[in-house]
Amino acid sequence: MTKLLLLIPVIALCACGPLDKCRVDDTRCSGNNAQVCASDQTWQTFMNCDEVTDYSGGRWTCQALEADGGHTCLPAEGLPEDGGVL
Repeated sequence: MTKLLLLIPVIALCACGPLDKCRVDDTRCSGNNAQVCASDQTWQTFMNCDEVTDYSGGRWTCQALEADGGHTCLPAEGLPEDGGVL
């Protein structure tokens, strides 16, 4: 009986998947990275805005697009000098 009581929580924990599942093709900003939800429902970084800054000059941050609700790296015009990652 004791073994059964110990086995039940183990089975329950194994049934749970990752807590951060997402809807396929959704986008978000995670820090200064633009991410997309892959077909396995995990977040994948597709653009690092710090790298965009290194290659393009100026200051770039991850921001939401108003038109379609996506996220990408955009110039940080009008943001405070301390960064202001959106």
